[in-house]
Amino acid sequence: MRKIATLVILMLVAFAAFAQHEGIRRYFLSYTLDNDTIADDSFYSDTTLDNFYKFMPQQKVSDNTLGLLNPGNPYLTALFSDKESSHDFIFLNNYQAFIKSHNDVVYFDTQKPFSRFDFYGGNKGLEIVKFILSQNFTPYFNLTFNYDIANSDGFYLNSASKVNALSFAGAFTKKKYQNHFNFIFNKINCNENGGIADIDRFMSGDIRAVDNNVQLNKASSSISQLGGQYNHEFRFGQYTIDTIIRDEKNDTIINKTLHSKFSIVHDITFDRYVRKYMDEGSTFYTNFYNDSSKTHDSVTYYQFNNKLLLCLNINNDSTGNFLKLYAGLKNRTYSFVIDTTHKTSYSSTYITGNLIFKHNKTNLQVNADYCLFGGDAYDFDVSGELQQMFGENLGINANVGYSLAYCTLFETYYTSNNFKWENDFAKPGVATAHIDLFHNKFQFSVGANLNLLHDYIIFDQQALPTQIHKANIIADVYACKTFNFWKFHWYTKVAYQYISDKQYVRLPEAVGYTSLYFMTGMFHDALTLQVGVDAKMNSNFYGYAYMPATGMFYLQDDQKFGFYPNLGVFIGAKIKRFRIFARLSNYNSLFMKPTFFSLYRIPENPMAFNFGISWEFYD
Repeated sequence: MRKIATLVILMLVAFAAFAQHEGIRRYFLSYTLDNDTIADDSFYSDTTLDNFYKFMPQQKVSDNTLGLLNPGNPYLTALFSDKESSHDFIFLNNYQAFIKSHNDVVYFDTQKPFSRFDFYGGNKGLEIVKFILSQNFTPYFNLTFNYDIANSDGFYLNSASKVNALSFAGAFTKKKYQNHFNFIFNKINCNENGGIADIDRFMSGDIRAVDNNVQLNKASSSISQLGGQYNHEFRFGQYTIDTIIRDEKNDTIINKTLHSKFSIVHDITFDRYVRKYMDEGSTFYTNFYNDSSKTHDSVTYYQFNNKLLLCLNINNDSTGNFLKLYAGLKNRTYSFVIDTTHKTSYSSTYITGNLIFKHNKTNLQVNADYCLFGGDAYDFDVSGELQQMFGENLGINANVGYSLAYCTLFETYYTSNNFKWENDFAKPGVATAHIDLFHNKFQFSVGANLNLLHDYIIFDQQALPTQIHKANIIADVYACKTFNFWKFHWYTKVAYQYISDKQYVRLPEAVGYTSLYFMTGMFHDALTLQVGVDAKMNSNFYGYAYMPATGMFYLQDDQKFGFYPNLGVFIGAKIKRFRIFARLSNYNSLFMKPTFFSLYRIPENPMAFNFGISWEFYD
């Protein structure tokens, strides 16, 4: 694959270099769907060189992730507030950057067929290929195919991984009847090595991490998802017809506008998840409940959601201000199957609501769910988000939320070859608050996050789930700023994190990332060149260990690590819609003491060379 990709890259560079310069006009609109449509800007921002060199999916989640920067390897965020929302399938909590999800599916409305090809390569067989194709077959009907595939041999023994993530989506949005559907397939295969075997020899420099033996040599895991979603809405109202003069030749077009104050929304989603863990006899585990010579654990999870909503739409067409109220019922049915022998099924009915308000420079959204009866009886979740602009550039983002819900079935009951437990836990609760003050012109923002956990679940030093009843406060304050000096640009983000009970939540106090680069236009601005360096670092802390058999991070008290500056250097260029970069990561590992851990027994990758391209096409 790499030879073919290299040839394609050389051809693309040649074509782009001799092509006439053109702008980056977009020939499409893109959005996601969560009751209402939400404008998506991910493909708009992808036309720039900003952060293009941060090509790994988990780097899109946070500048400071804990874990190997390989596709398909589990990761954590150094800041608690950066972590993603919990996944319906708990085993995917630490892999969400690599997979497709129904809420993240991007729908398009294209004037011309749109496609984009991305390829990233590097040391140890790293290959990431991304391809998206979207086309409107009629002005109201669009289909989009999005496929990502990634392979890596890994820098350490038995650490190869492979990821397949595919989504197929369609939208039919004509007149009063709106239809959206998507199909998703995700598959992650990883070899599990349990970390390097001899930390002391690695820390002393006697042996490189890549040459160190590992604790597991024949273990592997896989996680897969197959799912679909169908969302349709019928809008009640009347059309008005306006004749619009398009140019000085008095060409006209007919504009039909639906004035709808009321609609009915129906949404159904089905997903099947499977996690498997395979191993052959080893001394890594202390318990063998089934077979000491071979392990083949499996967990299957089925989930079906059925939601019916009534929508009241109060809008002002002349100003673009509106108020939308959604209210209705949601049924959630799910089953948890362990090794095909133990099955637990539940069905729950929720009352759900959503408020979306826009008025001038104010955007407000409130969501609420409450379980009336069923297996999740009396669970509830409420949240609110506000964006308030005080001028053209100055504004705040704020949100608050609280949830109280039963533990996952995996945390209450589990049986496998190496682990067994049965727990009767109270409902964990989480309260969150966030505020961010930003100024777009000055490229500056400062903010704070607050998280209050009570009756929360952790995995202790024996990698077993334990409930902590004492409340724990986790808060952080941060500031980020981009300084611009002529053609030099310096972006820096620093954060301080406070954890009231560090015994049960293990994350660093100080976290920082900085990037300094030079960027200029060349050949009458037909080409944009970027050259720079970046670094990330966090303070010392007792980081988490990883348990391959269950896929969970757990507490350890053996090793403290941090204060290692992971340095990188990069160069990038953009010609029209073609981008290319090359990057050297952690080059300081060549001359510094090898202390670049972010997980127990799992060092970060040593020095690595990576490169990548991205090219967009229309027609």
